[in-house]
Amino acid sequence: MDNERELPHDHSESIPHLILEALPLTMRVLSAQMRDTQHGLTTTHMPVLAALAMRPRTQSELADMMSVSGATMSNTLTALEERGWIERVRSREDRRQVHVHLSATGKVALHESIAEMEQYLVRLFAGLDEAQRVRLIDGLTVLRDVFYYALGGHSAI
Repeated sequence: MDNERELPHDHSESIPHLILEALPLTMRVLSAQMRDTQHGLTTTHMPVLAALAMRPRTQSELADMMSVSGATMSNTLTALEERGWIERVRSREDRRQVHVHLSATGKVALHESIAEMEQYLVRLFAGLDEAQRVRLIDGLTVLRDVFYYALGGHSAI
């Protein structure tokens, strides 16, 4: 077909190579932009807040979801708590368990940061023509679905 590319012979544009090249670049750009948002969220904070926006979770649930140690998650939660974005609530049934809730301030910070990031991405991709937009959406949809199923069909958030 006219609009299908042949796979390259030198592997410089192979799927694994492109993913391993594109994802770190993407995260560097997004990380820098997130730090410049009004609330200064980080790529560590945003997924935790997004997970908590769905429902309260325990520290160990969050650590598992983000693939970090309990100590690392504890440090992250302390930083979020200091900003007033989360609240830790001890379980009435099991005093050993602490549930982490997104605070009203955290909801605002998350919502406004996502809106700022979306506006940035709109500007970033404004120069793409319609065919490029369609290809990008198709590729990102495939990428999302492949990684979604690699997690056993469960979203990290």
